[in-house]
Amino acid sequence: MNGNEEELWEIDYEKRFALDVSELNVVKEKVVKYPGTIEDYLREKGFEEVHFHESGTLPSHAHYGSKRSCSFR
Repeated sequence: MNGNEEELWEIDYEKRFALDVSELNVVKEKVVKYPGTIEDYLREKGFEEVHFHESGTLPSHAHYGSKRSCSFR
């Protein structure tokens, strides 16, 4: 998303939220390697209307579902 060749995203399928944790010190267990982008991965998994937010204070994050219900506009 930010031009990084490798990104690590944590995806919460129940809450319909994804968080870029690439630069956080997290244990990298159960990592799924995917050659494409996070957008492609989520769409391949059947999620539509994926939209992303970038913040200077928070890691990049994504929502999938209706943009109308997004509180991060």
